[in-house]
Amino acid sequence: MANYKKPRFKDATFKRLLSVVLGTLLLVSLLVVSLGTNATPGSSGLDEGLSESVVHIQSFREKLNLPKENDFSIGLEKQNRLPPRNIDLYPRLAKDHITIFLYVHNRPQYLRLVVNSLSKVVGISETLLIVNHDGYFEEMNKIVEGINFCRLKQIFAPYSPHVFTDSFPGVSSKDCQEKDNAGKKHCVGNPDQYGNHRSPNIVSLKHH
Repeated sequence: MANYKKPRFKDATFKRLLSVVLGTLLLVSLLVVSLGTNATPGSSGLDEGLSESVVHIQSFREKLNLPKENDFSIGLEKQNRLPPRNIDLYPRLAKDHITIFLYVHNRPQYLRLVVNSLSKVVGISETLLIVNHDGYFEEMNKIVEGINFCRLKQIFAPYSPHVFTDSFPGVSSKDCQEKDNAGKKHCVGNPDQYGNHRSPNIVSLKHH
């Protein structure tokens, strides 16, 4: 019988896990608030719910040893706290309205097809569309900003490697790549059981 060894639980892995947990908490909090939106004009109830979620997340973050945010990621987090768009066009949604989630990366040609298809769905104006980005990409953002057939909420991953281009959770100059030998290459990394070092872009896609 083969002798399987459990991978060691290391600090770097723990930090990555915490980043994922924080991002998940943010997404879940916003989802709960969105699903609880009543059929009332305006967005005061949503604003209050978002404010409570933000306070909870900030309190949770203070207890964790997370990477220091840059100006870009802070800006994205501020955008995440904004109420949905197009409320002026669709001021009332039923309490049991349908919420549609889109998880997007950086494939504008596919996103255009999806958006065009959704725009033709009967009753689409009675739904809430939430678009979750795993990074900030200008062309993708422009496509989403052009949506006017329903209420729209955008969420950006603040700890995306596409936002931290030269530090964790992105790639820094000292990081080991692929199957590098840390001792010989004088790089930093914790390979998995197969000897592979972390690939931020692949990890981002899988976690997202």
